[in-house]
Amino acid sequence: MNFPIDEHVRGAPAHLAALIVTLAILGCGQDIVARAESAGTQFEAERPTVLITGSNRGIGLGFARYYAAEGWNVIATCRKPQAANELQNLAREHSQLVIEQLDVTDHARIEQLAEQYSQVPIDLLINNAAVLGDLEEQQYGSLDFDLFEWVMAVNVYGPMKMGEAFTEHVAASDQKKIVTLTSGLGSLKLMGSMKGMNYYRISKAGVNMAMRGLRSDLKGRGIIVALMAPGMVGTQLLADSGWDGPSLTTDESVAGMAPLIAGLTTEDKGTPTNVTGRVIPW
Repeated sequence: MNFPIDEHVRGAPAHLAALIVTLAILGCGQDIVARAESAGTQFEAERPTVLITGSNRGIGLGFARYYAAEGWNVIATCRKPQAANELQNLAREHSQLVIEQLDVTDHARIEQLAEQYSQVPIDLLINNAAVLGDLEEQQYGSLDFDLFEWVMAVNVYGPMKMGEAFTEHVAASDQKKIVTLTSGLGSLKLMGSMKGMNYYRISKAGVNMAMRGLRSDLKGRGIIVALMAPGMVGTQLLADSGWDGPSLTTDESVAGMAPLIAGLTTEDKGTPTNVTGRVIPW
């Protein structure tokens, strides 16, 4: 099987300088390149800060658009900033939005980014980046375990590493929130008899448990760890799943989740909820 494992596992540059040169060569606006050098120095300290993974399209882009419009400092990450045209346009409209290259399977790059922003408190970390994977190669009888490793690397290991690397940034903030997007497909009660999409479903069940563990580890520091399912949103991932039923727009989903995120407290149990606030049974 030939899926872009190199692109996801090995794609990130080793040093920020290399990233800046690459962005310049590939024609990104100089304002965006300059911001990559500053590591949040243009942020206004009195404003809250959000870091979002997978911000180039879909729900991640929707979150970036929402929080930028709300006046937050926004660190919007994606694998290929030079190809993220909508995100680049958003950055030009909002001086407090910075685009950073990040592949969540590259743990060295995650650590580098955490060090780069070591002096920036992060009020809200949104683990949005996720992949579905080729559906035929998730079927019993034709399982591709390299694909399984990739799906788990993005959907489970990525949020775990982000939570670990940015713990101190979140702890230093006022709001202290880590939110990971999940799915009802990770529910044993709801989907235990479902066929297909095995790797994706396993990864969502796995990230649910991973974030519950993170919540237990960090609760004593006042950090809130939550899981949210965005609903059936008309993204590329949903299209790839074969879903042809009704769906929410990205803006509708984000508008539903944002008030729930704002209302999170340390008393919340970290149980997965959907975009309406309904608890998703495990």
